Amino acid sequence: MVQRYFSNTPIGQATSVLLQGSEAQHLTRVMRGKCGDRVELFDGSGWQWSAEIEEVGRNEATLKILRTDEVDLEPALALTVGIALPKGDRQKWIIEKLVELGVTTVIPLTTTRGVAQPVDKALVRLRNHVISASKQCGRNQLLEIGEVASLEAFLQRKGENRYIAHPKSAQVRDNNSAADTLNAHEIGNISIRNIQVESGTAVVAIGPEGGFSTEEIAIAAKLQWEIVDMGSRVLRIETAALAFAARLLVGI
Repeated sequence: MVQRYFSNTPIGQATSVLLQGSEAQHLTRVMRGKCGDRVELFDGSGWQWSAEIEEVGRNEATLKILRTDEVDLEPALALTVGIALPKGDRQKWIIEKLVELGVTTVIPLTTTRGVAQPVDKALVRLRNHVISASKQCGRNQLLEIGEVASLEAFLQRKGENRYIAHPKSAQVRDNNSAADTLNAHEIGNISIRNIQVESGTAVVAIGPEGGFSTEEIAIAAKLQWEIVDMGSRVLRIETAALAFAARLLVGI
């Protein structure tokens, strides 16, 4: 299998590419690449290039472009996932899997019950992990990790296909006066099994470990978001996000 490397510099019509930093170190030190070896390059634009190592330096490598290919592996549906990220390494794991499934954009959310407040350093690490995951799965366009947003701001997004995960069991457990301000139709759930969107755009909101508060769901309902029941079992953040992404992008 040909090894893939990411170029921070757009390649376009260039005839050669200079790899530097961590990608060059991985090529020259980890993989022990040498002159004449063939590799595959991508720069996040949707294109990929076959290249040959021409020169190897201490912390860089020069590669000659041999062929340019446009390989479109993107789903017909552009999916944005707003998510209250979990703690620790689970963040990297979920980003890796969302890259593999073909999610277009991830927006870290701050919510009432959120326990992991995203910080700039963590977002930088996650964006670097997007590159690693894209190298592994063969994707040529990078998933975008946007700036942190409050759930209230995220819910202002316009569009036809807008979904927020909230099981019926949570409505019973967390029933309060905020829910009473909505009638049964407004806060009615649809099953994830009944969602079918094959193209266009869709937006999904996934809550923290404790779920969205009833007040947050009330706001979503008033803004005409579809409230989606994902089954009778309690799902972790990453499970809910992957189940939703797989349903919309893979159809399972």
